[in-house]
Amino acid sequence: MHLSRITILVVAASLTACASTPTLPLARPSAQQQAEVVVYRESSFIAGGVSLTVGVNGKAIANIGNSDKIRALLPAGEHEISVQARSATPTKVKVQLEPGASVCLRTSSSASTLAKVAVPITLIASGYYFYLNQISCPPKTDLDKYKEVPVAYQ
Repeated sequence: MHLSRITILVVAASLTACASTPTLPLARPSAQQQAEVVVYRESSFIAGGVSLTVGVNGKAIANIGNSDKIRALLPAGEHEISVQARSATPTKVKVQLEPGASVCLRTSSSASTLAKVAVPITLIASGYYFYLNQISCPPKTDLDKYKEVPVAYQ
């Protein structure tokens, strides 16, 4: 009886940990002041099944998986973009957006996650870590390889 209760608790905790974070719609910027942020996630076996929450200025706007991307229209100015896996500490990057410009951010899992998988209690305690780097936007044909996850607007 005691073992079955533990099993139920472990399964329930596992399912909760895999749940996606609820997202909120963005305010649509005016056409004259809008800029585009593209966040794409490279495909990787390490943490491949883990959903990543993309945030803008502390607000969750989308959940992405392996080989996914989002395109978010934001007003020109400085914004903090973040990615976060489950309850791990978010990785944050500040970007300066100019009207009509596009900024690309690439996210990928840290190789340290592989070592943590070998000792699961370490992974549970510290979570997954993802890099988030601003890069030159790849050619459209390269970005077309990623599945687009829609971003909602008000």
